[in-house]
Amino acid sequence: MKRRASHGDEVARDALVVLENIRSFALWPELKARGCSPHSVEHILRLLFGAGGLAYHELPKGLIPFHLYDDGVRSAFAEHLNEAAQLTADGHKNCDVHFTIGELHVRQFESERDRETARFEEALGVRCRVTFSVQSHSTDTIATDLHGKICRDGSGRIEFRPGGHGALLNNLAQLGADVVLIKNIDNTARREAFQEIADVRRQISGLLLHLESQVHDSIRKLRDGHDAQDTLELLERRFGIRSSVPLPDEESRRRYAAFQLDRPMRVCGVVSSLDHTGGRPFWTETSGRGLSLQIVEGAEVDLDDARTRNLFHQSHHFNPVDIACSLRDANGEPFDLDAFVVPDRAIVASKVLAGVPSLVYEHPGLWNGAMGLWNTAFVEIPDFTFNPVKSMADLWAPGHRP
Repeated sequence: MKRRASHGDEVARDALVVLENIRSFALWPELKARGCSPHSVEHILRLLFGAGGLAYHELPKGLIPFHLYDDGVRSAFAEHLNEAAQLTADGHKNCDVHFTIGELHVRQFESERDRETARFEEALGVRCRVTFSVQSHSTDTIATDLHGKICRDGSGRIEFRPGGHGALLNNLAQLGADVVLIKNIDNTARREAFQEIADVRRQISGLLLHLESQVHDSIRKLRDGHDAQDTLELLERRFGIRSSVPLPDEESRRRYAAFQLDRPMRVCGVVSSLDHTGGRPFWTETSGRGLSLQIVEGAEVDLDDARTRNLFHQSHHFNPVDIACSLRDANGEPFDLDAFVVPDRAIVASKVLAGVPSLVYEHPGLWNGAMGLWNTAFVEIPDFTFNPVKSMADLWAPGHRP
């Protein structure tokens, strides 16, 4: 009889992967410098997690050593800077990179920025303009225990929690950019794969710019009184949007077409691999729009319901968060991103807070409900572009292994 592995088994397996291959991990040089033996599990664990040790478990992922090279170690943050330098540098060899980070780690990220940019800018001949922002406390939310009792601190005051990545919508808007590429900090590969991955991301960006040009041209034609037929065909062909009610005359057709087109748009790269937990692309019914293309998180649906669970797992693709966004209208003015949020898609997430199983209210996810009224196009991208790190053992996966 086959026994299903428990969570404890998975943790033990991951620990063994790290311990058995410790000298190939990017954290090994620092362990070695502190006199650690690769054969002493106790010493390794004490240096990693004990008092006075490296305390990597207390760092954000961006600052953790990800990759070991002959010329040194690179954190996830450093790898993203290097990837951006090869992907987004303009004709003057400048590239703009923005990170949203926790406010407790701002100084550490600034130090890492100064160190890493000095190291690679001269070698690559590119200048990276790196900026940071933190999640506003005005977006913090409440949590409850499983009985609905609001979580409070030792003084009896309500404890507020970060409201999920949807709370970063304002950070995105404040960038003031036309086109923004979004990617998770833990999704980066070794530098040997940068060029191949950058080529894919250029294609995503190129498709976005092509769509942006078509959309803006169509909107201008509608304003000049042109027939709406070509625009309606563009809406359906590119974004799958069509009216669920008859449009009786040309004026109503133009109004409908302009209303549906004049909004932010995005191209979302999706991978065919489903061995991950997270969002997937679906057609969903969206209030005021009818059927539209959306990224839906598992936390948004009732997976205890057999029919819903089956529908969710029938999806053939996964959202790795490799998104190109167009944030300006046909006049070059920035959209008010708050106007395109679907508030009903707020999420109640199950988490353990201070050892207590809890329910946390989160804003509509940044690429879920926060972009729920955007125009969306999905494109399949190769699995090699997706190299997430959810545990230290993931750094032994092919995209990270030396």
